[in-house]
Amino acid sequence: MVWLLQVVESLTAGFIIIKVFFDDVPPGNFRTIFLLTSPIFMIIITFLTLDILLKGLGEGASFTLDIVSVATGTLTWSSTYLAIAIGLTLTYKVQRYGNFAQSELFMIGMYLSMIMIWSDYFFPLSSLSTTKDGVLTWSVLIFTLIAAFVLTGLAGVIIDRLVYRGFRRTKATPQVMMIASLGVALILRAVTYLRFGSGRNMFEPEGDWRMPNLRWEIPTTKLRLNLGDRSIDEGRTYTQWTCEQTGVDETTGEPILSRIVTEASKPAYELYDTTADCVTQATTNYAYYKGAVPFVIFSSVLLLMLLLNKTRLGRRMRAVADNPELAASSGINVEGVHLSSAFLSAGISGMGGAIFAMTLRFSPETAFTLLLPSFAIIVLGTIGSIPGAIVGSIIVGFVRALSSPVLIGIGSPLGRSNYSALDGVMPYIFLVAILMIMPEGIGDAYEKWKIDRLRNKKETNTERDVKIATGLALLPTGIFGLHHWWRGRTHRTQTFSVVAIASYVFHRFSNFVERNSFADGSCADSCQENGFAETNLAILTGRNDGELMLEDSPLTETHLLDQTSAPSGMTPFEAEQWIPSALADMQQSWLNQMRFEIDLVNFIVDAGDLIWPLALVVLWAFSAFEGIRIMNGKENEKISFPLFSKWKSIFDSNTSPISGTRKKLSELDRNHERMVKRLREKLSNYFKPGELKTHAIDFSLRFLEPVMKALKIPESRKTDLKMYGRQSQLGSWISFYILITILVMFLVWL
Repeated sequence: MVWLLQVVESLTAGFIIIKVFFDDVPPGNFRTIFLLTSPIFMIIITFLTLDILLKGLGEGASFTLDIVSVATGTLTWSSTYLAIAIGLTLTYKVQRYGNFAQSELFMIGMYLSMIMIWSDYFFPLSSLSTTKDGVLTWSVLIFTLIAAFVLTGLAGVIIDRLVYRGFRRTKATPQVMMIASLGVALILRAVTYLRFGSGRNMFEPEGDWRMPNLRWEIPTTKLRLNLGDRSIDEGRTYTQWTCEQTGVDETTGEPILSRIVTEASKPAYELYDTTADCVTQATTNYAYYKGAVPFVIFSSVLLLMLLLNKTRLGRRMRAVADNPELAASSGINVEGVHLSSAFLSAGISGMGGAIFAMTLRFSPETAFTLLLPSFAIIVLGTIGSIPGAIVGSIIVGFVRALSSPVLIGIGSPLGRSNYSALDGVMPYIFLVAILMIMPEGIGDAYEKWKIDRLRNKKETNTERDVKIATGLALLPTGIFGLHHWWRGRTHRTQTFSVVAIASYVFHRFSNFVERNSFADGSCADSCQENGFAETNLAILTGRNDGELMLEDSPLTETHLLDQTSAPSGMTPFEAEQWIPSALADMQQSWLNQMRFEIDLVNFIVDAGDLIWPLALVVLWAFSAFEGIRIMNGKENEKISFPLFSKWKSIFDSNTSPISGTRKKLSELDRNHERMVKRLREKLSNYFKPGELKTHAIDFSLRFLEPVMKALKIPESRKTDLKMYGRQSQLGSWISFYILITILVMFLVWL
């Protein structure tokens, strides 16, 4: 216990040093650089502390950090947590309460993915036993992600309308809404248990996605640390993983490398990038299905940031988040903004759940285990800050990925082999330390830093700005909008950079799809290893003619009967006659889906080939156009494009069909609102609290009159029932029996 307290004291001292720099060191480049590199500083402090601890105990520990493995683990963990954290952040940002049901929306996305591949429509393409050909299919995965986003988003809207809108109308506190969300979470989880049970499932769009050979083999560098007692017993040697040249091959002239052997002591660290033969490059495998998780989730979160910062809806959402009353007085439909935020937060979490369901076998409890780390992320990144949530998720994912090999390495020498179970706890320890330095979180600290930076920004020479900005616009740097950055317009720089980077990312994605799909002319590794097939499609058909026919279907009668059975009521003879027609329909469905699959991947490939050069050319041409305007002093003049002006006039003109339709829809909406208001007033006048109670009691007495006569209920009891309703003795018994009847009927239904 003593050494554990000493470790805590040492790590606390490291955080105190960072806090001193954060609070007391005057702003400057040195302070900024130190704070940016403070995670590296804390990693060094941690390893030094462990080294001193192990030396004091007379023990030694060795573990290897695979740089690429830590990086990929960081991406996987951070994206998984971010899928829930981003929904929590958006909900708190707009509606100001913590949504405990966010993890259950993530759960809905997971089970929606299973429903998709269980359906008769997608079964022909997702049947696992017929699709393991080494070539990925994409349509089922893409349709599943879209369906998870839309359907989970609609579920979020329904829950918001049924539950949270009533609380908003009554001005309920955020604490009340948070407790209500906990009830919603329990209900959703219970319904999932009733429908799907507690068994574990896994989403596999088709059999190839989880094949072990479908992976990236990424060159890596490894760092092996030898902490504590590094001495070697007399007469023994230690073979390092690092290599040295021991000679030259006389035939080829290439150097001969061998691993270093030491006799005195182990080195403190070993940095190497080869395997034991000192020649083969060390690699780390990263499965395709795992790489899909960070790609989908980070892409959707970045698109959400663009929506919030670059669109009118985003401005409305930010206005409602800052001041709902002022936003409403400005004409913003606050309830509409709440509806949009509910849809987006639920949709992104649902889509994250669908893609996460590919990585492991899940149950209804799986999503809830991710909720607490997600809350830690939004606290770490500042509650309500989306950039802070992204940074917080990366930090938590990095700590989780890094701590696992370290805890495994030091657990055995310390006699604590179960230390590996603490890898899920380490992010919370780091969270507490970060909040001691920045109580409001990373996002708040970043916003304060930006404000201080703007205050201290010096005025620049306008003439110098014009010349350099013109050069930056005319050079290829204009593609990324660096001329706007030089002029202090970072929002325009972001737009240019996002378009350029997004086009490149989509181009790389389309190249990956082209290689690992049935696109025209594509040939994956399985195709190249096949001595006959020239394309991926030829692996499936057994022909190189590029045609797909009904006879190529791998589905058989066995697959049909595994998925469905003959309709009830058929005789054995009719059921036997039903099988051929049902099998023909299934095979035709497979053919139609495969043709759509080929058209879809061809479209993705063609779009990627078009967007990547076209986006760069358009951005460069537009930046050059802006550079000429800057040089001529026309930078602030409004740019008018005749085509855009005409298009805008179509939408804005009072006489345009679109404007007329918009007015009719607005009038229809107002009439509907007035009708609902009048109906509500009539119902409220009829069903006043006292009158409603009287109507209910009179109806109950008329309905139960024969029963009460048969049971010889005294008139005094009936009088009490009329006066006190359910609170009377007779009313209490009636309510009890009604509830018991409902419960028994529910049990019979189960």
